[in-house]
Amino acid sequence: MLNRNKGIGWETLLVAGLLILTFIPFLGENLFSTKGEPREAIVAVSMLQQGDWILPVSSGADIPYKPPMLAWCIAVLGWLNGGVVTEFLSRLPSALSLIIMSVAGFRFFARRTSVGLAAAMTLITATSVEVFRTATICRVDMLLTMFLVTGLYALYRQWERHRTGTWLPSLTAAALMTGAVLTKGPVGMLLPCMVVWVFRLMKGNGFWQTTVSVGLSGVLSLIVPFFWYVAAYQQGGEEFYRLAMEENFGRFTGTMSYESHENPVWYNFLSLAWGLAPYTLLLLFGVCVRSKKQEVGKEKLEVRRRIESWWNRLRGMDSVELFSLLAAVLIFLFYCFPKSKRSVYLLPVYPFVGYFIAVYVRKLAREGKWCVKAYGWIICITGILSGIAVWIVAEWGIPSAGNRGVEAVVEYMRGYAHRFWPALMWLLVIGAGLLLCKELLRGKPRTCFGWTLVYTLCVYCLLQAMVLPAVMNVKSDKLTAEEISRIAGEENTVYSYMPDRLSRFYTVNYYMDDRLRLFDRENPQTGYVIVNEGDMDSFTKYTGGKFRLEEVSVFAKKGDKPRKRIHLLKFEKKSLEKC
Repeated sequence: MLNRNKGIGWETLLVAGLLILTFIPFLGENLFSTKGEPREAIVAVSMLQQGDWILPVSSGADIPYKPPMLAWCIAVLGWLNGGVVTEFLSRLPSALSLIIMSVAGFRFFARRTSVGLAAAMTLITATSVEVFRTATICRVDMLLTMFLVTGLYALYRQWERHRTGTWLPSLTAAALMTGAVLTKGPVGMLLPCMVVWVFRLMKGNGFWQTTVSVGLSGVLSLIVPFFWYVAAYQQGGEEFYRLAMEENFGRFTGTMSYESHENPVWYNFLSLAWGLAPYTLLLLFGVCVRSKKQEVGKEKLEVRRRIESWWNRLRGMDSVELFSLLAAVLIFLFYCFPKSKRSVYLLPVYPFVGYFIAVYVRKLAREGKWCVKAYGWIICITGILSGIAVWIVAEWGIPSAGNRGVEAVVEYMRGYAHRFWPALMWLLVIGAGLLLCKELLRGKPRTCFGWTLVYTLCVYCLLQAMVLPAVMNVKSDKLTAEEISRIAGEENTVYSYMPDRLSRFYTVNYYMDDRLRLFDRENPQTGYVIVNEGDMDSFTKYTGGKFRLEEVSVFAKKGDKPRKRIHLLKFEKKSLEKC
């Protein structure tokens, strides 16, 4: 039952503070090293350079294939930063989205259950591996999840105000779903409306009344995106229309022009099990605990009576539990149907699964105390040993067995670990680990679990401050981009060649401020071009001997496979030489 008078002000500030200290300070430590992050950030760079906030063009030819909400957020932050889009600013919308969603979820559940349960749900969600990973990178998924989940909360609050039903839409939910649609298309409206439509029907609201109310909320959320789609079509024409249809419908039906993360149904189960780590381990421990409740009635019921009994129990569930169950199950099942399946698609499930894990831990604290403490000991010992291992690597290094990639990581860590913040995070993990050991020896299971959740945040801080920068930065093409700019000139256009139309030198292009252009689109006469070593034969065939090619430099990071080396070539069309 909702308790609006429950004072949760300082608890909210505490939860928000913990999340801010965990997820904000280290966002800029990692250079871009994968294609996904710079691909999103470069759209914002193009917006600021071209002044086109509808459908900017990157690499001189590529239009965005997703709605612009993330790019808008990054571009606004870049504009406030004097027109400069940094790694930190590019990732900030994702981190802020997690914090907003988590604080909203904490307040939602704290007012309807208990502060302790809500806090556990919030920290379980935030420290799940998949959520942590997505909240610290520049991708659309966490922003979409925030709008979608908070939209669900808003629709539930509307039902609380009108438990017998209403014909009116929820304007708050419509505004939040507008953000979701502008982040990744109509799915941002469809999922919240589907969940709440089923929930309201199960709570006895009328079919037509529910359909009109939820439907109006959904339709209102499409108004602003509709104007953007019209404006984008006017600029992009058939190319934009094809991309929009392929992303929003082809991905679901499996009719895309290329294979996009096609996986079987069981992939979602494995993704959720992996994404919930480390709490998957706690759930496995719980399997070993036998419930003290005895079975009531051993007579065999008819199938019909069993279904009726199950249905009545389901409808008789506490409203918050039923809402959370439907949100988790229906969204999970929805993403089992498309051929395209990715772990990030399941992110909206995590807050609701986190709530049930928190409920389950409360039960384990009564019936299987050893499970909770054993889990706490594993996290504690793992964190302390990880801290010690990081310190050993930073001080003395490790044998690399000739692996140049490992050598690069160790070298980077040794130079990075003696900075103030990494060293402070190392001391935090060791010190907090020893305090957790003391609590595990004498504390109650529920208290121990709470401190284990906080300690997990400390381990994540060490991971972001010392480990991830060492692992990821050695793989970045930033130095390559700077050297190419030096050779070709800071203001001159540089061309790139990749035969795969879906591939680009995204990282190089980002660090060159979107100065790369596509060789096969622009057909230049003279200049510089970069080509992957694996594509050199294809490039030679494409030019067909019409150009004089001079290799200027070859760029390779330690541990790179030969095919990943980047060749910088100076080219000049032979017909120009004769003139």
